[in-house]
Amino acid sequence: MTHWTRLMAKLQEWFTKGGRQPPVEEAPKMLRCQDVVDLVLSYLEDTLDPGERQILEAHIADCPNCLRFLKTYRETVALGQQLREEAIPSDVRDRLEAFLRSRLPRSS
Repeated sequence: MTHWTRLMAKLQEWFTKGGRQPPVEEAPKMLRCQDVVDLVLSYLEDTLDPGERQILEAHIADCPNCLRFLKTYRETVALGQQLREEAIPSDVRDRLEAFLRSRLPRSS
């Protein structure tokens, strides 16, 4: 897992208030928008089982808000992967890291 992927996973966890994901064997037959948020990283990393993937894609096909979220998430990942560490000014990187550390839950 790349540094960027770990950062995106932490951001997703932060935005979804604890990063709760339904266990694969208990995937709902109809997804809610919150379920899409919880599964989008696995979807983009192609780690969902085929049934979950099909259900998620069906929801996205019918939900313009989730489709926009997915497109934005993909674009954010792509842009982040284009950045080189030295392209980010050190003061901006330090402030971003401090902000994320203050907001993300501590791992035990």
